[in-house]
Amino acid sequence: MAAKGRVEIRCPHCGNTQFEPELAQSTNCRKCGGYIQLKKGRKSTGPDEGRWYPLPAQKVEGSKGRVEVQCPHCGNLQLEPESAKSTYCRKCSGYIQLEKSRRPAAEQVLHQKPGFILQKWQGLFGVQRTLIARCFECGGEREVPKNATSTLCPKCGAYIELQDYKIEGIYSRSIRTGGRLIVTKKGTLNCRRAFCGSADIQGTVRGDLICSGAVTINLKGKLSGSIEAKTVHIEKQCEAEMLYPMLAESVEIDGIISGRIMATRRVIVNKTGRLTGSVSAQGFIVEKGGYFIGELSIGKTEDAQRGKLG
Repeated sequence: MAAKGRVEIRCPHCGNTQFEPELAQSTNCRKCGGYIQLKKGRKSTGPDEGRWYPLPAQKVEGSKGRVEVQCPHCGNLQLEPESAKSTYCRKCSGYIQLEKSRRPAAEQVLHQKPGFILQKWQGLFGVQRTLIARCFECGGEREVPKNATSTLCPKCGAYIELQDYKIEGIYSRSIRTGGRLIVTKKGTLNCRRAFCGSADIQGTVRGDLICSGAVTINLKGKLSGSIEAKTVHIEKQCEAEMLYPMLAESVEIDGIISGRIMATRRVIVNKTGRLTGSVSAQGFIVEKGGYFIGELSIGKTEDAQRGKLG
């Protein structure tokens, strides 16, 4: 049975049904992420099921039992029931904790946050203020504002966290975010697997690190876990020993590192770089002054193609 003040909506893209407020004019499907105009997608839950109904006039101020909520990701305003604890933005699909985002319905919309106004001006001048969020479940991608903290996968509807993590002490919980992961020199990350969008490793990492973007390593010590990323950069001050393999599209070495590296594209040892171990890559470059000793395999390898980390 539908909750009071809410109606059942059928997605015209995938057929999924979900409940939305009666006053809403549009929403996003929670299964496929498709945009829905509610006056065309509204489905009755009574005897006349399947009939489309005209959209009632939306009351921005003084709506009984409803409050106005501002999305912290994109600034969109929408009405939600007073008793609701969370919802999704109907513009960017970001997750909203209503206790943090609720504002009185009578409050004027003209008083926007300076950051939000700045984003609008930057958009007028062509400045890109977005990033690509990738789903950890199906690999689907969605373009979201750079300040977004969460979104939904457009393919499978899975929740994608975009928060940044900065580890300054001992951290033993799992991490699964599309944002940035920073492990400081005094930080220790203890978890079986950590998923992130990009990473900056200066401290201890015990466990596998899976990154959809770039990883920067500036560590003196041992890496007690495998690394899988799009690109990896070993900085000049780095003196690291990898106990498990590293898999990436490309690896650039300016510091000192030892271990097993598998690259689907190339490995570059710059003039200040020192590499000891085994390398499997499509291409391998050692600049004048650079140093490499170990086993080298040029061309596609079975492990690199399958994405195995040993």
